[in-house]
Amino acid sequence: MESGLLFVTGFGPFEGVPENPSGLLARALDREGGMVGVELPVTFEGSARAWDEAFARLTRPPTALLSLGVHPGSALRIEVRARPHLRSTKLDNEGRCGADLSGRMGGGAGDLETNLDPPPLIAALRSGGWRGAIECSRDAGGYVCERIYRHVLVRAAEQGIPGLFLHVPPLERASLEELLGPVTALARHLGRGVS
Repeated sequence: MESGLLFVTGFGPFEGVPENPSGLLARALDREGGMVGVELPVTFEGSARAWDEAFARLTRPPTALLSLGVHPGSALRIEVRARPHLRSTKLDNEGRCGADLSGRMGGGAGDLETNLDPPPLIAALRSGGWRGAIECSRDAGGYVCERIYRHVLVRAAEQGIPGLFLHVPPLERASLEELLGPVTALARHLGRGVS
C-alpha cells in the first residue's frame, strides 16, 4: 500500500531573517520520501498563490498539510488557531501591510483551528530529539505566517484532511541540524494520516 503524501511549506528570507529555517526545512523535507516541500515568498498575496500553484502540481492527494514559519523565541510552537484579521503592522517583502488583506482570506468571519490533538504532535517532536520547550499557541502572529495558516486550514477543510502550522526558532537559537530531526519526525507522524 502506498504511504501518505505530506505537503510541507516554509518561507524564504524577509527583513531581519536573512536565512529562514522554515524554508530550509521545507526544502530538506522535499528530499524525504512521501513529502513535497516548497519555499513560499514572504508576501501576503503571493504566498497563497504560490501555495495553490505548488498544491496543483502534486501527483497525488496529500494525507495532511504542514506549514512552517520562524518566530523569535527559542521554543517549537504548535499553532492552534488562525484568525480572519491580520493585526501585524510589519510590511511584507512587497511593502504591503496585512490590514490590506484582512477579512478577505477565506474561511468566513470566525477563527479557524486545527483538528489535530497537541499531545501526539508534542510526542512526535520529542521522538525526533527536541529537548527544548514546546508550546501550544493561539496567536500565529498576525503576519504572513498567520495568513498562510488560515489558507492551509481552508484548503485542509476542502480536502477533508488535517492542517497544521509549526513555528520554529531562528538559526541563532537552534541550528538546522537541531530542528531537522523533530520536524522530520512530526512530518512523518502527519504523513501517516493521523487525525
